[in-house]
Amino acid sequence: MVNGVTTIDLPGCDADVGEPFLEPASAFVAGTENRLAVVALERLLHTERLAGDASWCNPLVLTGPTGVGKSHLARGIARHWTRLFGEDAVGYFTAIDFARQLHAARSNGELALFREQVAGLRLLVVENLQQLPRRTFVERELRDTLDTLVETGCIVVLTARDFSPLDAGLRDRLAGAMTVLLSRPGVAARRKILEQAAVSRGISLAEEQLQGLAQRTEGPVPLLKRALAELDLQSTTDQEVAAAGREPVTLKQIVAVAARYYSLTQAALLSSARRKSLVHARRVIVYLARLLTDLSYAQIGQGLGRRDHSTIMHAQRSIQDLVATDATTQRDLEELRRILTAV
Repeated sequence: MVNGVTTIDLPGCDADVGEPFLEPASAFVAGTENRLAVVALERLLHTERLAGDASWCNPLVLTGPTGVGKSHLARGIARHWTRLFGEDAVGYFTAIDFARQLHAARSNGELALFREQVAGLRLLVVENLQQLPRRTFVERELRDTLDTLVETGCIVVLTARDFSPLDAGLRDRLAGAMTVLLSRPGVAARRKILEQAAVSRGISLAEEQLQGLAQRTEGPVPLLKRALAELDLQSTTDQEVAAAGREPVTLKQIVAVAARYYSLTQAALLSSARRKSLVHARRVIVYLARLLTDLSYAQIGQGLGRRDHSTIMHAQRSIQDLVATDATTQRDLEELRRILTAV
């Protein structure tokens, strides 16, 4: 622990592990606001203590708003146990997938086999319980499954944004669980998360920049990474424009360059057509216009086919979400920015 912040490494994906685990090795960063989560996580990630110590937090329920790390933790635990005991010993489901596989097993006359496979698990992870379909058969089966597994010593990890959509029987089961309410990271934790993200992306930031960004960016982890990406793009752009001594980029230039880049016509971009390729390109134009010009949302809308400012704001929010998570969008924006700011 450094300055009240604990960093716990989580295992990354293996090449032969299925879709739910396809994530790189990373860490969970917790400030004092999430110290209870650290205690539970350390118990579940220490091999020498699994047999005796894990039972005190069984079932473990991770709850809290979107973006606080519920899935990040649950999948890290699942990967760790998969490496220890093999894929057959670990069951990972979203609530919707659990319901689908349960119905498929019943329809195919394989319900007994499905129950046998689940009963043989050493770890069961079910995510997003609030999305469990409200069907009596599914709810009853999950209740019975939880009862059976906890009684036999299987560790159960559940995630839920809230419990209100669940039926009374499931809420009763969870009343006696070890419930960890995850909070959004405080300033110290946000600074550490930003520091790690900057290192992984090769971004060099001064201490005052890190601290300032951490203090003014409140919210979930994806928002922090998005703010870091935008700061990096803006900083690089400002440096290149200043070094080139050139006039600021215009919206017309952005539209023209984006049209060539995506093999579209400028007329199509300014039209009312809603093809997926056009919508995406327009969102990229909006993002670049906000980054490279001083135009307001209303001015961008007028220049982009007389669109309403609310449409432009929605486009900006949509592309911002992609910036933090989608490598292709990041590369496109970086390449377009370089083209537009080239001497």
